[in-house]
Amino acid sequence: KLCEAVAECDEQLVNTYLENPDLSDDKLRISIRKLAIAGKFVPVLCGTSLHNKGIQPLLDAVVDYLPSPLDISDVRGHDLKNGAEISRAASDFEPLSTLCFKVSNDSYLGKLIFVRVYSGQLKKGMNVFNPRTRKRERIMRLVRVHANQRQDVETLFAGEIGAICGAKQVTTGDTLCAENQPIVLERIVFPEPVIRMAIEPKTSADREKLIETLQIMADEDPTFKVTTDGDTGQTLISGMGELHLEIIKDRMLSEHKVQANAGKPVVAYRETILAPSQAEFTFDREIGGKRAYAMVKLSLEPQKRGSGNEIIFSCKEDEIPQQFRDFIEQGLRDGLLTGILGNYPLIDLTARITKGGFHPVDSTDLAFRSAAVMALRQALQAAKPTLLEPVMKLEILTPDEHLGEVIGDVNGRRGRIREMRAADVVQVVHAEVPLAELFGYSTSLRSLTRGRASYSMEPASFEVVPENLQQGILNQ
Repeated sequence: KLCEAVAECDEQLVNTYLENPDLSDDKLRISIRKLAIAGKFVPVLCGTSLHNKGIQPLLDAVVDYLPSPLDISDVRGHDLKNGAEISRAASDFEPLSTLCFKVSNDSYLGKLIFVRVYSGQLKKGMNVFNPRTRKRERIMRLVRVHANQRQDVETLFAGEIGAICGAKQVTTGDTLCAENQPIVLERIVFPEPVIRMAIEPKTSADREKLIETLQIMADEDPTFKVTTDGDTGQTLISGMGELHLEIIKDRMLSEHKVQANAGKPVVAYRETILAPSQAEFTFDREIGGKRAYAMVKLSLEPQKRGSGNEIIFSCKEDEIPQQFRDFIEQGLRDGLLTGILGNYPLIDLTARITKGGFHPVDSTDLAFRSAAVMALRQALQAAKPTLLEPVMKLEILTPDEHLGEVIGDVNGRRGRIREMRAADVVQVVHAEVPLAELFGYSTSLRSLTRGRASYSMEPASFEVVPENLQQGILNQ
């Protein structure tokens, strides 16, 4: 069967095969190599690394069938100044061009940057140029990596793979080249993370170590990202799926000895109003033996989604003097940070100060600020306050046969289908789905489509939470 498959693809071998179907090993190897390099033939081998079965034939096949650096076309890149395409041959005598394709953390050597030398020679002690940072890097130590062993070398030649120790500002996808003849090789493009998880240390003593460990792992893995939610203060880790994040958690414990609790991130809800209202509050108290007086009347009006908050003064100068207006505005902006339903920030409304009252002697900054906040709280009560939730734009790529299940699942998550179109062998579905319904979506989508669908998402807008769900969210 192997002889027949090779002969079908290699015209030069057909006549030999027809004369004698029992081809020699040497002729088979030469033909398979030629077809594999041309991309017409894919050798498949079986084995298990756990029991060391089939590993030697695999390594022999790499040598026998895969291309050497001389068998493939010259590497192409772009000129740093004008963006013109330039190429470099796989020669030790060409200007240096190397690509950093992996970052790893070694317990003894620290940060290891794996590089592939496409042209020239990478030597210990030389200065190289990083086009991304526009800075020089000095190569302090070069090693050739053999499994868990490290062998120091003086030079890496064209076509070789090795690792640089101790480079600070180099990351995955960077080009290192000669400064007088710079080239930018094509960067590796990584997909955006699609799932998030909140993480926190089990004890306060682990906090610093957790942050340090997460940073090391983010340097190693470009598809793993660490952020802090500005609304909730949670540390969020993002990855390509729930399994990806589970492995990250296991590695934190096994490799870095950091224990952490993980769970769903809290959805950053907002509040707004649905109806206009107005309220008036008079602040008249004795503070520290001195009277403090102020009166503020304001009205609230709802605005379009995404328009933000606005504070307008419509009262006369003699009702609220200019020196007190900044304190009123400051008080209102602070008051809008905490709503009256679930203490979420208020958005998309206009607060208009329509009237005021002051005393030439007794009015104070604190009095006007307090009066404004209390009037705001009273007006909110009468303005039909409601909860808003973040809605995400979803782009789903799914095979045709699973389109119905995917659409049904989106509808079941309170989603809306915006557009569907065919693209090559897949269907592209654009939808809008509340973020609260998307936890665990990566796993569900793969289950529905046997692992063949993928998706990406980005924030779209805030929308009113249905009344039947609001109370459950507020109780949580």
